[in-house]
Amino acid sequence: DSPLGFAPLRRHLAGRLAERGIAAEAGQILLADGGTQAIDLIGRFLLEPGDAVLVDDPCYFNFLGVLRAHRARVIGVPRTPAGPDLDTFARAAAEHRPKLYVTNAALHNPTGASLAPQIAHRLLTLAEAHDLVVVEDDIFADFESEPSPRLAALDGLQRVIHIGSFSKTLSAAVRCGFIAARPDWIEGLTDLKLATSFSNGALAARLVHRLLTDGSYRRHVEGLRGRLARAMGETARRLGAL
Repeated sequence: DSPLGFAPLRRHLAGRLAERGIAAEAGQILLADGGTQAIDLIGRFLLEPGDAVLVDDPCYFNFLGVLRAHRARVIGVPRTPAGPDLDTFARAAAEHRPKLYVTNAALHNPTGASLAPQIAHRLLTLAEAHDLVVVEDDIFADFESEPSPRLAALDGLQRVIHIGSFSKTLSAAVRCGFIAARPDWIEGLTDLKLATSFSNGALAARLVHRLLTDGSYRRHVEGLRGRLARAMGETARRLGAL
């Protein structure tokens, strides 16, 4: 296979990203075996032992597992309904000089909140001022009913690395994700992926491409959104009663 992964899928993903305002050519997209491998590769590529990394508090538990495997110093920033607490973020960035900030911009895990536009703009200003890279894990994007801001779209993939995956929407057994980043980073990440895994998940990539292009994926996700909306309504009703 191509070192970057199945080319027809990467071209299709470039079109899907463009619909969310993220300009990335197929050559700026590297396929990975799910979102976890994508974050692991980024950690291997950009982190040295002892580097500080900012995460949301609370955050997805395996962000912590992967970052600790790279012997990073993990610094939590309280998560609000509109995004990270920016005063705490600024203090942590000044004090710890982090290399990365790892977050879910949309449908944050575990709070379910999405970034507000004003928070997104200020967050990118702080990231530039403190010279840190933002890793935007967007694996829940297809569950959104109304689109929210994407840091990668606002930033133009200059200091934001965008991650996607189909493990949550299709199956945890279908290990197919991707990294979208600026070209020089993709080149280094590709070399690192080949050095550590020596392959691509070609079968999963072709399966995902087929489902995306024949309409099956769209129908499947529409059904999932309906089920999630009903479950959310019932959950809110029960919580209200309590």
